[in-house]
Amino acid sequence: MNFFAASLTRVVGHRGSPTKALENTFESFDRAEADGADAFELDVRLTLDGEAVVHHDPDIVLGTRRVPLATVTIPELNETPIARGDFQGFVPTLRDVFLRYGPAGRYLVELKPGPAPRPGLLEFRVAALLAQFALLEKALVLSFSPDALRRIREIEPRVQTCLNYDGTAHRPEGRLWPDLPKGCAAIGPNVALVSDALFTRAKDEGLSVHVWTVNDAALAAHLARLGAGSVISDDVSVTGPAIREVTGAPAPFTVTLRGE
Repeated sequence: MNFFAASLTRVVGHRGSPTKALENTFESFDRAEADGADAFELDVRLTLDGEAVVHHDPDIVLGTRRVPLATVTIPELNETPIARGDFQGFVPTLRDVFLRYGPAGRYLVELKPGPAPRPGLLEFRVAALLAQFALLEKALVLSFSPDALRRIREIEPRVQTCLNYDGTAHRPEGRLWPDLPKGCAAIGPNVALVSDALFTRAKDEGLSVHVWTVNDAALAAHLARLGAGSVISDDVSVTGPAIREVTGAPAPFTVTLRGE
């Protein structure tokens, strides 16, 4: 069974722990792990040389230059750290993330749109890495693009998918979420769109619900009571204990940050 299909609400670090380290970096993921996250969410894009890397924005600041990530190569990324406020770090490849955390890790992998050397390459890269590292039961692939989710399941039908959406997404009249691509059995609503009725209807239709981004402990606990598949948070040290008080699940055993 897929880790995110279990009945317990999973505590997920949003891009790791972005309040304590540069998001989508090893340090950010390590912080989330140390704070007791069950899993972490990460964003994946392609570089100019077709490598899947972990970065949220379509652009990246290298030194004094802001350039599209799709115009940058892996050697260029490895040469220059990126910064945001007081935080600094390097952009990891998805392969290196899986090498670092391996089968002990649990992942919400969000496919980000952007230019690619060939159509479907991002979906192919992600599906191949999940299969190579035997992580198909330990990952859920998210996207705001139904087409991206359809393509990755065509490439690897064992991939479990989740359609993310916010208030800008088209929802057919009378529906609480957009139309889902074939094989998609999970929805990822922005927290502003969540209601008790949504959870009731999702349960009736056999869909799991993965809510982003939740930073209030009381709200996180309420979502756990409603049966959320996961709650994605910027600081799992705040939301995690509240969720586990509801579910009765023990916190993952963590002692120190990796490398300490």
